[in-house]
Amino acid sequence: MLRTLLISVGITNGIRAIFVCFIFTLCANAQTTSPVAAKDAAKEPTAKQKIARWFEIEQLSLLTRYHFIENDNRVKAANNDQYQFVGKFRFKFDKQGKYSVDTNIATGAAFTTFWNSTGIGTGSYQKDLNVRQLFFDAKPTKTIEIQFGGIYVNYGDATEVITYDNDSYITGERIQLRYPKKLYFDEVSVTFASIGDFLRPNVFKRFEHLDVQNYHQFLVRKQLTKSVGVTADYTFESGIDTFHQAVKIKIPPKTFIDTFLFENYERVDPDRSYGFNIFGEKKLNKTFTASGGFADTNIRTLNSDRFLPGKRVYFNGQAKLSPEFSLLMQVTQGVGPIAPTLPRTRLDIILNYNILETLKRKKLF
Repeated sequence: MLRTLLISVGITNGIRAIFVCFIFTLCANAQTTSPVAAKDAAKEPTAKQKIARWFEIEQLSLLTRYHFIENDNRVKAANNDQYQFVGKFRFKFDKQGKYSVDTNIATGAAFTTFWNSTGIGTGSYQKDLNVRQLFFDAKPTKTIEIQFGGIYVNYGDATEVITYDNDSYITGERIQLRYPKKLYFDEVSVTFASIGDFLRPNVFKRFEHLDVQNYHQFLVRKQLTKSVGVTADYTFESGIDTFHQAVKIKIPPKTFIDTFLFENYERVDPDRSYGFNIFGEKKLNKTFTASGGFADTNIRTLNSDRFLPGKRVYFNGQAKLSPEFSLLMQVTQGVGPIAPTLPRTRLDIILNYNILETLKRKKLF
C-alpha cells in the first residue's frame, strides 16, 4: 500500500508538467531584455568573460592509481595500474545560471567505476569514455530546482558506502524544494528514474529507458544546528524497499576528529537486512588529512565497490602536494567471515591531477 501511494502516476506527471512549464518560462525570459541587461551589454566583456557567460567547468581531472585486491581465498583479483578522466561541464542559458544543461564525461565501463585499466598488471587495456550524465537543470527561484535527463543519485548526508557508488547514474527526473521556513526541512527531494544498464554508461543508450521508472526516492535533509545535519530517505529499486538515515557532525577545532558520520540502512522488502557505516575525519595540517571507519554491509553491489558484503575497517590518508596535485591512499580490510570470492584486502594509491586548477592559475578559464 505504501509503495502504491508513493509511486503514483499523478506525481510523475506532475513533475513532468512542472518541467514543461519552466521550459516555457525560460523561452519567455530569453525574449525579455531588462534595463540592467542593456547597461551590461554596453560594456565590452573580455574573451574569458564571454566564455564564462555560456560555459562553466565544474571539474576537470586526470587520475592514476595502483589497485590491489586479494580475495578471502587468497586469490589476487587485481594487481594493476588504472587511469581515470572526469569532466563536468555546464552550458548556461542565462547569465545567472538558473537554466542550464549539465554533463559528466568520464572513463569507466560500468555503473560502479570511473576507472579504466592501463594494461599494466592484471587486466587488458581499456579505453572507455562516455557521456555518463546529461540533464536539463532549472532553478527558477531559490526554493525550487528541477532536473530531467541522465542525472546523478541524491545522497544528502549519506555516502556511497550504504547507498549507491559515487560513479553511478540514473535516468529520469527530480524536483528539489529548499524552503525550510515553510517545509521545516532544508531540502525535500523527489526522484523518479530508471536504474539499470549497469554495463552501458553511455547516457544516449540509456535515454531509451526514460519511460521505465524502476527507481523512486523520497529524501529529506535538515541542518539541525551549524554542526549537526541529518538525512533520511525511502528508496524503491526494482521491487526492493530500503530506508537510509545519516547523521553528520562537525566537531569543534582542536579535538580528536573534525567530522563524524553515522549512517545506516534498513531493507524491509522483499528480504530484510541492516547495515551501517561509522566514519571520522581529521585535517592534520594544510597538507595532510586522515580519515577512516568501520562498515558492516549486506547489500547488492551497487554501493561502493570498496564495501562489498561483510565487515570492513578502512583508512584513508590524503596529502595535498600542490593546488593541482594530491596523493591519496586507501586501505580496506575485511574482518570476520567473508565469502571466499569477495575481497579481504584492498589497497588503492591514487595520484590526482586537477587540470582545472592549472587553467585557473594560467588565467585561461
